[in-house]
Amino acid sequence: MDTVGTAALLLMWAALGQVCCQQQRFRVRPSNVSVVEGDSAILRCEVQHQVGQLQWAKDGFALGYSRQLPGHSRYRMLGDPGSGVHDLEVTNVTLEDDGRFQCQVSPNRGQDAIRADAILTVLVKPRLVQLSCGQTSPTAPEGSCEVKEGDQLTLACDVIGARPAPSVRWQREGEDIHPRQEVSYSGWGHPGRNDTTSVVTLRPTAADDGAGISCVAQHPAIAPEDRQKLNATVRLSVLHPPGAPEISGYTEGEVVSIGQQKTLTCISRGGNPPAQLVWLKNGRPIAFKYRKMTRRVLAQFTFTVTQADLSTIYRCEASSIVQPQPTVALAQMNVQFGPERVTVSGTQEARGGDTVHMSCITSSSNPPANITWVINGRTMMNTTQKIEHIADLGWVSRSNVTAVVPDGMEEDMVFSCYAVNSALPLTKLSTATVRVLYPPEPPTILGYESGSHLRAGERVSLSCVSQGGNPPATLTWYRGDTELASSTEVRDSVARSVVTFQVDHADNGRVYTCRSTNSGISGFQSSSVTLNVHFPPSSLKLEVRPDVLRAGSQALLTCESRPSYPAAELTWWRDNVQVTDGVTALETFKAGSKGGLSSRLQLRLNLTWMEDGAVFGCRSNASSLPGGLIEETKLNVLHPPVFSKPVYEIDIRSGESRVENLTALANPASVRYSWEREGAAVQRDRWQARDDGSWRPDGGSLLTLNGARRSHTGWYRLTAGNGQGNTTVRVHVNVLYPPEVDSISNISMVYPGEDGVIRCSVNANPMEDYMISWHREGFNLASDRVSTFTRNGTSYLTVHNATKEDIGEFLCRADNGVGQATATAALLVKHATEFVGQRQWSRSATEEGGVADLTCRARGVPNVTFQWSRLDGRDLNPIAGSDKLQYEYTQLDLVTWQSVLRIKDVQSSDYATYECVALNELGSQRQQIELGRPSAPDPPLGLKVVNVSHDSATVAWEAGFDGGLPQVYQLRYYPMSGKRHLSYVKVQPPNATTFTVDKLAPDTAYSFDVRAYNKIGKSTYSMAVEGITMRDMASAEHEQLTLEQGQLPWTVVIAISAVGGVLLVLNALLIVFFVRRRRQRTKNSTIDSASTSDTSTKSEAAHMYGANNDSASSPSVNSCGSFSRGDSLEECAVLSSSGGGTAGFGPCVGVPLMDPVAASPADLYVLPTSRGAAGRPLGVPSSPAAVPPSPSSQTLLRSSSRLQQPLTTVSSSQTLCRNGHRRLPTAGSPPGSFSAGVQYGLAMAPDEHYLSPGVRPTSAEHYLSPPARSPTGRYLPPSTVALGAEHYLTPSTRLASAQTSATLTPTRTNETQEQQEPQQFWFRSDQRPVVQAQYSFAHAPPFSQPAGHFPYL
Repeated sequence: MDTVGTAALLLMWAALGQVCCQQQRFRVRPSNVSVVEGDSAILRCEVQHQVGQLQWAKDGFALGYSRQLPGHSRYRMLGDPGSGVHDLEVTNVTLEDDGRFQCQVSPNRGQDAIRADAILTVLVKPRLVQLSCGQTSPTAPEGSCEVKEGDQLTLACDVIGARPAPSVRWQREGEDIHPRQEVSYSGWGHPGRNDTTSVVTLRPTAADDGAGISCVAQHPAIAPEDRQKLNATVRLSVLHPPGAPEISGYTEGEVVSIGQQKTLTCISRGGNPPAQLVWLKNGRPIAFKYRKMTRRVLAQFTFTVTQADLSTIYRCEASSIVQPQPTVALAQMNVQFGPERVTVSGTQEARGGDTVHMSCITSSSNPPANITWVINGRTMMNTTQKIEHIADLGWVSRSNVTAVVPDGMEEDMVFSCYAVNSALPLTKLSTATVRVLYPPEPPTILGYESGSHLRAGERVSLSCVSQGGNPPATLTWYRGDTELASSTEVRDSVARSVVTFQVDHADNGRVYTCRSTNSGISGFQSSSVTLNVHFPPSSLKLEVRPDVLRAGSQALLTCESRPSYPAAELTWWRDNVQVTDGVTALETFKAGSKGGLSSRLQLRLNLTWMEDGAVFGCRSNASSLPGGLIEETKLNVLHPPVFSKPVYEIDIRSGESRVENLTALANPASVRYSWEREGAAVQRDRWQARDDGSWRPDGGSLLTLNGARRSHTGWYRLTAGNGQGNTTVRVHVNVLYPPEVDSISNISMVYPGEDGVIRCSVNANPMEDYMISWHREGFNLASDRVSTFTRNGTSYLTVHNATKEDIGEFLCRADNGVGQATATAALLVKHATEFVGQRQWSRSATEEGGVADLTCRARGVPNVTFQWSRLDGRDLNPIAGSDKLQYEYTQLDLVTWQSVLRIKDVQSSDYATYECVALNELGSQRQQIELGRPSAPDPPLGLKVVNVSHDSATVAWEAGFDGGLPQVYQLRYYPMSGKRHLSYVKVQPPNATTFTVDKLAPDTAYSFDVRAYNKIGKSTYSMAVEGITMRDMASAEHEQLTLEQGQLPWTVVIAISAVGGVLLVLNALLIVFFVRRRRQRTKNSTIDSASTSDTSTKSEAAHMYGANNDSASSPSVNSCGSFSRGDSLEECAVLSSSGGGTAGFGPCVGVPLMDPVAASPADLYVLPTSRGAAGRPLGVPSSPAAVPPSPSSQTLLRSSSRLQQPLTTVSSSQTLCRNGHRRLPTAGSPPGSFSAGVQYGLAMAPDEHYLSPGVRPTSAEHYLSPPARSPTGRYLPPSTVALGAEHYLTPSTRLASAQTSATLTPTRTNETQEQQEPQQFWFRSDQRPVVQAQYSFAHAPPFSQPAGHFPYL
């Protein structure tokens, strides 16, 4: 019993010891948690070996040991307390929950208390986002900011009520922009929350008019669905001037006629606000109406041409509030007219033997009239005329004629004057008659009715008529007692005298008398009339009071007219605009001795500086009289200085000198000027002495800038004052300076497939994004893989999906019109090392005692390092104190590195094989270099013909190992036809690897090979290459010319005609034979469809539709005979196999096309109906049966591609033409005849376009143009980039209606079951093809278009 009790006590003691030894600790300590307001948060706390009680505390306040946490409804403890899990969950988190939480375990059983803290951070999303403008016009629409182009605009974005403080992102039309932000934070008014204010300053341009600027709040508490709500947007209204006006409806030099109706249209484009258009005629406004249209304003003026339009200038002015000076467009008319009348004057009567003098004058005309005299029906020759130009009226023609009255002549002498205007055409006639006087009847006056009135300035014609008389009566006019110049016209024994004059105020009440005399009576007979004339005032009198005028005071202007009848109407005008404000009532009173009346009108003015120099005019007018008087006075108003602009902007280039005149307008003109910059007064003497006088106001309004510098940029204030007051104006000096590249990323190194980005930062003024450009010779910067982005003087060039081919230097060029700056940056794409010139440096040789250079050259990124060793394991470390082994390490270019192991005093033990390891962080390459004694050189490598002419050929090769000694070359060549005659030539200079052989025969195939030799020996000849010289074009043209110019004998012509006729008959018989044979084969094929078809028949089907049908067996070489068309005369290789046999060669005319299964996809072009990505080779169509087996559905082998592997087996008959070979091995040649690295092309097939040898397509969507030509159109030329569609419109046809889609609908006939051409459609020239849409060709009427020109693409 004691033993059992003792054992129990020992066990209990061991258990208690184990418990005491295991201290309570945190298995999972609480960690900091961030949670969005309203969500739930869990604070983890797990205790290992817990012996004390656990409770949570917040900010030092204990929440209690109860897991229910009474008093805290949103708090609860989770987990199994027995396992020590006491996680605290807080639901519906509020800001009150933000704080420090502590998991506490009390001490117990001798163990200390433990504690662990965690911070609960409550995230609160913003309540509101507001965006406001720093300044804008009160007339701007709501939600927009109005600013002048080039002015600064300040935008402030307030994000309110978030925690923690949010950030702001700025956007323009949904795209991020990165202006400089001034960000401030505040928390006032929102306990526990923060507000963020972001202020940016923009300088909008005309391109920003209407753009939306947005500020977007960024905060971790913003849910995706709330992102659209927490932003604000304003629209920019950028005020900018409109475009200059343009006048249409009239061309310079156009001739118009009187009565013609003209419509002039004035258009001004752009502008915010749009322009206001005004039509003026000779400086006077005539039309103010205009129409506003989309981004333009239009004003039309329609009028009927009159004589007054001669030399009239019509002007269209476009003005805007943002353009102080209106822009102008002019049109001037050239009007043809008249003359309207012709006047003949001269001798009125004469006796036999008297000399008669006559003159003729026309009214104005344009062009001038031509005068012809006719006397008594006889045209006078050799008369002269004088043409006089009258300003704004046209031309006046004058002519005089003299005649002698024959003795005994009893009939009248009739003088006729013809004025002819040939340009219209128009003819005017005036006639005068000279008669003999005899006593006439008393004269009668016509042309004025007693009691009526005339207007001053009116032209009056008074006619005096006297009948009979022999000689006819002489009529004389008198004004009062003064004789007037007049003439007498006699017709049918009636004498008539007409006096024409312009009446004035002195003619009112004046008597006009006509006296009639002749030699048959003494004295005279007379008749008189008294005129009643309305006349205007002769002048106006102006008076201005007070004598001294000042701005801010009032002036009285008085206008009084001289006597007139009736009374004159007076008006006041200022600058051709009538003034009505301040005008008094019109006063009228009697004046003068002719019963006239005078008028008086006054004007009261409130004077400002704008009235100084203003011209005020008083105009008189009478309702019954045309025209009027105007009297003007220029006001002299004293006022303080006024500047021409509210702000002066001065742009000047750095280092340039200039004098700016900022003189203010003032009265009196004696003005004092003072300058200040940024609030500091600028003394004249200090300005003159500073910086060698480079900045000097010159003591007044002249600002002298000598050698402007950037430090001179800034705002200045100019104050002008005189005895009337002071005025201040702001002056902004903007110094323009050429670009400077502040920084550039010299080298950017990326992995393949990554985006390579290089940066160029430029400082300049002015500085626009377009002024920075990138350049690299031979690099396509317009590729889709290359993008540029420029902002705030920094340009980024990104090469996407970079490859090794993108390695190189890019030139950053900045040009702002003031100057240029350039810098280079390199793009490097990481890649493993690769050797350069491996064959050239694989061997080295030198004599014993000499110096051997073992060269190892490799490319790689990053830097390439080299390690040298010997294959036999001997150490190559340099020996101290010895220079036998030297290592040279050189960087040749950006990615090429070279290491040279130089071995001095070479001994026999140094002859060995060395190994060079080129390595970088991406990999390594090994190259073995053999060092031996000098020997004969190796044969040259890679001989090829690089150019031929009609009498020469140029060959090139690569140098082989020179045996360690200088080597020279010997070229051997001979013609391949006729007798084999070998020719040798020594290549000069000795180290050249290109040589031109001349004096060759034209149109001849030659064989070339080359060998090298040094002083030890010669190499064998290289592999021979063939080259064919071109035909002598001069000889061919000479033969053709001789044939065209010569004449064949009749016997030769008859013989050729007979042979041609026989051949024509034979050709017709052959056609009939082959047509019947084909029909018979078609019939047999239909009947025996279950049996195996004849080999030749299947060969013909393969030729027609391509070998894409697995059910067709492979024809033999002889199957080429079934395809007898002679479109191609090249000899072609035919691959033939049955069930995967070997291939052979044989000549064949006509080409069945390549099976896409037989070669690598990279070498094939496929069916036009197949789809593929741009720039990638197309694959085999997924459903070959759905493709119509027409001649257009063929698969082509690219002539520019090389087979990636030998082609030894095919599934059907293939025919390929090998470039440069006319004769190929016949059937039975060994397998692999189509070798890798050899270029093959296709011969031309009928009715389709195929690739020509040597033509390189730019992408897989290109089909080539002639030599072959399809009757239904052409495919794309190689220079055209396709947009995903394989078929496009041909230039040789035109479509009448628009079709933008096509459906290939093959049809079959009941008789032959042969597939016809698919239905084909067009798209119109003004529509672009849709990406990945199918387009085909149509048959439509042709139109004239140069070949090879594709205007629809």
